[in-house]
Order: sequence, then C-alpha cells, then structure tokens
Amino acid sequence: MKKIDYKVLCEEGFFRDLMDSIPDVIYFKDKSGKLVLVNKAHAKGLGLRPEEVIGKTDFDIFSKERAQKMLEDDLRVIKTERPIIDKVERATRADGIDNYVSTTKIPRYDKKGKIIGLIGITRDITKRMHIERLKNENAAIEKRLQAMQELNQLKSEFISIVSHELRTPLAIVKESLLLITDEVCGPVTQKQRLVLKNANENVHRLKGLIDDLLDISRIEGKRLKLHYSLVNLNELLEGSSDFFKKLAKEKNIELEYLLPKKQVNIFIDAERINQVATNLINNAIKFTESGGRIKVEVKILENKVRVGIIDSGIGISKHDLGKLFNKFVQVSRDPQMQRKGLGLGVYIAKELVELHGGEIWAESKLGVGSKFYFTLPGFYARNLLDSQVRGEINELLYRGTSLYLISILFVNFIRLRRQLPIKPVKFFEEIKHIINQVLTNIHFAAKKKPRVLLIDFMNGEISIVFPKATEGEAERLCAVIRDRIYKYLKEKEIGGIFVNLAVLSYNASGKPNTNQELLANLNIKKLYIGSEIRRHKRVNYETAIEVIWGKEKSELVQTIDISEGGLCFTSKSPLETDSRVQIKLKLLAKSGIMRLEGRVAWIKNIVENKIKKGTGRYKIGLEFSGLSPNNRKKLAKFIRTMSAA
Repeated sequence: MKKIDYKVLCEEGFFRDLMDSIPDVIYFKDKSGKLVLVNKAHAKGLGLRPEEVIGKTDFDIFSKERAQKMLEDDLRVIKTERPIIDKVERATRADGIDNYVSTTKIPRYDKKGKIIGLIGITRDITKRMHIERLKNENAAIEKRLQAMQELNQLKSEFISIVSHELRTPLAIVKESLLLITDEVCGPVTQKQRLVLKNANENVHRLKGLIDDLLDISRIEGKRLKLHYSLVNLNELLEGSSDFFKKLAKEKNIELEYLLPKKQVNIFIDAERINQVATNLINNAIKFTESGGRIKVEVKILENKVRVGIIDSGIGISKHDLGKLFNKFVQVSRDPQMQRKGLGLGVYIAKELVELHGGEIWAESKLGVGSKFYFTLPGFYARNLLDSQVRGEINELLYRGTSLYLISILFVNFIRLRRQLPIKPVKFFEEIKHIINQVLTNIHFAAKKKPRVLLIDFMNGEISIVFPKATEGEAERLCAVIRDRIYKYLKEKEIGGIFVNLAVLSYNASGKPNTNQELLANLNIKKLYIGSEIRRHKRVNYETAIEVIWGKEKSELVQTIDISEGGLCFTSKSPLETDSRVQIKLKLLAKSGIMRLEGRVAWIKNIVENKIKKGTGRYKIGLEFSGLSPNNRKKLAKFIRTMSAA
C-alpha cells in the first residue's frame, strides 16, 4: 500500500478543502487578535469573501461590546494556554439575526512550542437550544400533568369512596320512608303522605346523582366493564316506551317511536345503552315545552345502527353546543333546570357510547329544537333452528328432560372463510375436532353427556345438546369451547375475529303443540364467532375532494376511507345529519372527475382527538345514494385495485 504523504496533501490544498467543506466557522488568530486564516463558512456569515476577512480583528467586524468579550476569551486562552471547550452563548449574526453558538478556542504553537495564537471553531446551535428548551418545557408539562393525573385519581377515588359510603345510609333512609308510607309504623295522614312523596322523590334523585358519580369514577379509573349480549335494539327501546310516553303526556308532549320493522340484533351492554337512551329521552322531555313533539328513531346504516332523539324543545346555542359533552356542564339558561343535576348525564352517555365503539353528537338551534344521535357497531346474525334440531329437542322435552342447546355460529361464514389460510372443509373439520376434544376431556355423568346434534357446513353452525345441565355447567362448557376456538384462530393468525356468548330465549315456530310449559325446560346459549360485518369493503383513501351542500356552500375536505357504499372524511363544518350533499372526486390520476350524491349518516366531533393538524374538526360518514351503474362499476374497480395493492 502506498504511504500517504501528508506534506504533499497540505501543499495540494487538502486541509484547505477540508476546512471550506465544514459548515462550522473555523478561523486562526495571531496573538494580536488578527485573523490569519478563515474558512468559507466564516466569511459567508459576514457577507464577505475569505480574503476580505484576513487581517481584520473582531473589533472590525462585531460590535464593541461583543468584540471585547471575544477578546477576553482569546487573551485567557493565550495567557493560560488552556482551551475553552463548547462555550454556549447568545450571539447576533452579521445579518442581525439572534442565535445561539457553541465556541471552542484552542492554543496554537509553533515548531518550538511557543504559543503564536489560537484556533477557533464556532457552531450554530440554535436548533439544539430550541430542542433542549422544548424538552425542558415538556418535562415541566409532563410533571404538571402527572401531578394533575394524581390529583384526578385522588379525586376519582374520593368520589368513589364517598359515593359508596352514601349508598348505605341512603338505602336505610329509603327503606324507612317506605315503612312509614306503607303505615307499618302507624297511620299516615294525607298531608304526611304528600311530605313522604316529596322525600321519596328527592331520595330517588339523590340516588341518581350518586350513581352518576360512581360511573364517573369507574370510567376515569378505567374500571367500568361492559357486559355484552345479543340484544334486539327495538325491544330494548320499546321496553321503556310506555313509561316515557306517559311522562311526555303529562307535559302535553307527543312522543313517537319510529323503529325498523325487522329486528335489529346487535352486541351491546343492554343496561348501559338503555342508560344512554334514557338520559337523552329524559332530557328531550325536560327541555321540550307543552305542545311540543319528540321523535325516537332507529336507522340501519351501512355498518352501524343509528339512534336519534329529535325534539322541538328550547334548543341549545351554538356557543354551548361545543361544550355540551363536557363534565359538569349545564347549558340550559333556566336556573330551575340547572339545579336539578350535576351536568354529568350527557358526558356519561358519550363515554358509554364510545366504549361501545360508537359516535355521539348533537345538532341544535335556539328556539327550534335539538337532535341527539348516537351510533353502535352493526351486527347481522342468522337465527337458525331447523326442523331436525327442533324435532330432537322436542323429543327430549316430551320426556320431561331439561336441556341446554349450545349453538356455535360462524357469522357470515361465506365471507369469513375467505380469510382462512386453509381450505374451509379442513377448517371446519379442525373446529369439530376441537369441540369433540372438549366434550371428551370434560367429565360428565352418562345421562348428562353433551353431544353434537347438528353440523351445518354450508352456513357455519354446530349445535350441541346438553341434557340435564345446570346453568353453571353450560356456562363452563361454553367458556372452554370459546377459549379453545379463540386460541385456534389466533394460532392461525386469523385477525379481527371475536368469539362471544349470547343467551337467547326460545320462541321458535316448531314448539310442541301439547304443552307450552315444556318450553320452560329449554335454554339456548349461542357462541357467535366472526368479525364486524360490513355490506361493503372499505379501503384507506386519503385525498382532497370537494363537498357541496345547501345552495352555494362548498368545502375542500380530506378523505379517510371509501367503499362502494360511501366514504368517510374530515371537515371543518359539522354538516347536518341526513342532509344531502354532492361530492367531486378523482379516483385515479388518469380518470375523470366523478360527481356523486350522498347522505350524511353519522358525525364524530374530533376536536379533542390528536389528528393531523389542519384535517378538520369533524369526522363524517357519508352514504352514497342514487349511484349510476357506471359510477358503481368505477367504484368497484377502484376498491379492487386498492385492495390488491
């Protein structure tokens, strides 16, 4: 290998090139402070050429005050022969811009070891200082946030403890009032009965406040658990309709329920969703005056179910609408209304809906009325009990045998099997093997041995009959089967799948004709396995499109995803639920502009969410309407192209 001659390199300007290629300021000064050599970065910062800087001192370039400080550092280095390393200071560039610099000054010696000047390097560290400042600010903010979180946790724990402690004495007071009202402790006059009624009403109101506070503490402490079951939403709402209609009638308000004719079966925590609906309907009655109207409607969207409570009440101002779903907020201008609650009901409703994976929003105008909407993920399941299964069940029932029917249903099996890494027949054989293993491994008495009654390969269902079983035994068997199937799906890397247990009452058309009491001996448990079903496949689609509504209103918005049935986008305008809009979009670079019509199906306020800056304040779901065959074809082709990408 050829030896490098550093002397030759220096003569060829190697080190000169090296200096000029470095972005930091580099310079050589003699003992008198004159600049002997500077690199291009130094001269450029001064707006000069290197040769124009040579021979100058700092007093020729900078202000007298700054030059004096620089001279003091130079003299210290030359006098002590000790370097100054990474001295950070605020400076002003030649162009007048303030910045931060890091300066290093090192003594320079001649061949005899005598000091003849110094070498200086100055680096602009403004960005570094900004980053450090931001880090310090963030650390301080995080410290304050941690302190606030600790205080918030203490507050939640305090509320929880106090609420629990209040429940017991409140229950005693309630029981005592009932004993007096029922005249267990002696006769009660009519005047006393009115006083007791008022006391009972206030006890009931106080219980509601305590329950709200407990819900808040559970929600904020992430201790609130949802208990899912398959629920017919129509029946859930109809269950309390008589009560609310009576309540509305007392105020001379017309209350109407507009529910779909077909069943709306969805997986929800029935008690909690009933709490949401109850709160919103109660508010509608409370803030609607005599002669007004309230409408409770349910609509099935593409992949969601939407519940709306629409009233002709006093309405909410635009200013108050933005803070409506905050804690301890009451937007009513009526002092009497404000004194009747803590302002927690709507906030709790929001949290419960979002825990279910839904959205909740409100639209209102003062003096016109309010519209409250919330959505829940849609779920469409089959309800299978064929003649063979009913026949065998009825035969057991005629013998007086109580039994459980455990039905394992793969929801929308035709679509589900497209995700399978193996052939559907093989998949179903393995599922059957898992179930048989569970039935074999669990010890049952001979008369209580469960067995597979039906295997429906086409529709993805397996039915197990479990005679003389207790509820606990049926629950345990379901739990084991559910866990084993879930483990199997996880091992096969089949994602987006839930395994859920629903308890249904049996009311099929093939019931025994002889004695309807036989039905009391039959219990049905169903394991639903599948993903959330959408009628249309959605793909990510981020682009700017134009949305037009009203007479002349339009806005450029950012899309999120698209399907053959609709698209989702973010907007600065909330729009109105069910309002008609037109959109202009270009699917591909070479394709023309498509003009489509749609209906606003759902809205989510995303002010509090951390989304990309400038993408809007509302997330809006739009369903297409009146698609032409040509546009439908274009959308389908685009979806296939994006899915394959």
